[in-house]
Amino acid sequence: MSPDIPLDELMKIPDIKGFALVSSEDGSILKSGGITPGNVDDLVAFTGSAAEIMAEACNVGDIESIKGVGRETLVIVPFDKNYLGLVLERNTEDIEEKIKGSLGELKKDVDSGIGKLFRDRAEQLNMLLREFVKNSDPEMWKGYISSGLSALSKEGKLSGLIKLEGLELNVNTNVESLNRDEINKFMKLLLDFIVKKALSEFGKQQTKMIVQKVIREISEKNKG
Repeated sequence: MSPDIPLDELMKIPDIKGFALVSSEDGSILKSGGITPGNVDDLVAFTGSAAEIMAEACNVGDIESIKGVGRETLVIVPFDKNYLGLVLERNTEDIEEKIKGSLGELKKDVDSGIGKLFRDRAEQLNMLLREFVKNSDPEMWKGYISSGLSALSKEGKLSGLIKLEGLELNVNTNVESLNRDEINKFMKLLLDFIVKKALSEFGKQQTKMIVQKVIREISEKNKG
């Protein structure tokens, strides 16, 4: 599950008093909010799992949502390969569609923000590369960065999402399978890889001056 999706926003939907995201593997609560019964993990995990087993056995396709009305009114929606259970104040008609619509909007907003982060991090590295290439061999840098990208992204989630074209890093911002931590971690590794080469080319003092210059430029750009 992407930790960036603000499930707490679902509490703004009328008649929802609590939610719990439950692991489909072990039934543990991954995230919760509002007011939920003490056994919400068992309720959501068992009902969600049982519904999927029955749907598969009856060959009726994927389950989009389940509503249970009893001591608690509960809606369960398969979400990010887990089960999201929402406890309602009352049995509200068509609440399932409102929930699924809100989840879709939340995911879209998060994907957009992550795509921008990925693009911004790539441009910051491009600014650094431009400075390093000014006083060095462009072809050497091109080969070095290409080998680094290949090694760092091999068989990982970012494979194919970031490429070197000329001496510019270009990214595919369709990154719905990634979260901020994964992008920041990868770009930090790539930054360290680039700086390591700069140290061997220019030495510690000149590399430090170039990095500080680019940091100032990024800071000024962000102010604007």
